[in-house]
Amino acid sequence: MQRVFVSIGSNIEPEINLELVKVNLNDLFECEYSTTYETKSEGFRGNNFLNAVVGFNTDIKPLALKGVLKSIETEMGRTENQKGMSNRVIDLDIILYGDSVINEDKVIIPSSDIEDCLFVLEPLVEIAGHLKHPVRKILFSELLRELKESS
Repeated sequence: MQRVFVSIGSNIEPEINLELVKVNLNDLFECEYSTTYETKSEGFRGNNFLNAVVGFNTDIKPLALKGVLKSIETEMGRTENQKGMSNRVIDLDIILYGDSVINEDKVIIPSSDIEDCLFVLEPLVEIAGHLKHPVRKILFSELLRELKESS
């Protein structure tokens, strides 16, 4: 069993879609959620995002888990044109998979968003601030302090 953390984001009917994705995830896993953070869209004009992080234990391997998450996105109405810097119904990204460091064609873990994006790191610290980054070997709470100081 691995402890997995997934970032969640939406800026298309985000209140509705965050609740709906929680229903989907709770059907599959025993989940622990951060509170919800509101952030401005970056890199494009769009509505504000609602972001959170969810943690759960699973035996599903990373690539298969990515497929499960993509299926949820598709079922919720995410289309191919909702990628990159654009509006999204829902966005689910594996940011941590235990202490694993993976850099394969379709899976990169830990996600660089942890170190680059407050909207990922802040909710992660809320539910996993006591854990260490698998590459940097420092607590996520310390990483957040560093990121805020450099901003």
